[in-house]
Amino acid sequence: MDQLFESLPDIIEAAAQSQLGILALLVVALSILAYVFFAKAAVKVRIGVFVLLFAGVIGFGEAMFRASDADRSSASGSGAPQQVLSKEARTLLAAAASDPGGTVLYEKFGAGVDLHTNGVSLLTDKSDHRAVASWEAALQELVERGLLAARGDRGEVYEITRKGYEAAASQPRAEASAPRR
Repeated sequence: MDQLFESLPDIIEAAAQSQLGILALLVVALSILAYVFFAKAAVKVRIGVFVLLFAGVIGFGEAMFRASDADRSSASGSGAPQQVLSKEARTLLAAAASDPGGTVLYEKFGAGVDLHTNGVSLLTDKSDHRAVASWEAALQELVERGLLAARGDRGEVYEITRKGYEAAASQPRAEASAPRR
């Protein structure tokens, strides 16, 4: 028993690493307490305590998993307001939403790259590596948020998603469009 009390902080720390671990620790702790307090009680009392503890653990588990789902959905952007997109990402998203096919092309050739959609080349100065990095980050930002989806296996063709069209419609139209090719 002394060994159990010595390792109790480690057990609690390990259980706290996941929600299932917390739930398992709760079940074990309540089982031990119920046994200690109600071992000599009448059968009806023990059954009543068991039912109440079981219902409590089920309720706690359900509430914990609902909270976890809410955290996940807010992190992925559904349900809660999303973080504001970067200026380049908003411009790229608006241009992709205006493209008849909803496509964005990120072409890699030789030592250069080009990013265009809706007949607009967004990389007007391909020698400015800072600008290229900004547009590449904007493309990645839109993909990570599920607003653009990669098509093919070379990372050169992207399509706007339904979520992307919805986000484009809700974005402010303050950006000027990039020059046409």
